[in-house]
Amino acid sequence: MRYTQYKGVVEREYKKSLRKIMHELCVVEGLDAVEGAMRLGVAKTIFEYWRNFYRYDDNQRLFDEKVRELDKLHFLYVNEGEKKILQEPLKHSGEASLDGFKEQVGKMGAYYRQVQAESGGLAVEASNLPLFEFVEELLHRYEAGELLEEVAKNSASGKKG
Repeated sequence: MRYTQYKGVVEREYKKSLRKIMHELCVVEGLDAVEGAMRLGVAKTIFEYWRNFYRYDDNQRLFDEKVRELDKLHFLYVNEGEKKILQEPLKHSGEASLDGFKEQVGKMGAYYRQVQAESGGLAVEASNLPLFEFVEELLHRYEAGELLEEVAKNSASGKKG
């Protein structure tokens, strides 16, 4: 028999589509290829073929989930209104202060988010985005007092050793 013939037999037996059957076995119950093949009464290679075809293998599902997360991030960056931020003039352009630094880091972060969104993350310039996001996070932690607490904790533990 061929794959399609096995598919017809299994679908008639379970009275469901093969996709639903495979979802129940692979995702809900978490069966491996041997157990799933035994449950369906087909060869292991057929079960593995169906599992790969419907993308229910653990690695495939993890990959697909990460791709969906990246698509959500892309959607958020595109719709975040970063272009408005980039077009506004700097408020602290003539001074060297923490507020000026924070504003410039925010503008550069917005710029790199826009570059990443427009290029789909393929532009070389987009590789700077994590750096600016990290600096933005550090500034936020500094303003919240978390950095001071961490410095105090680490300097106290450093004296002991």
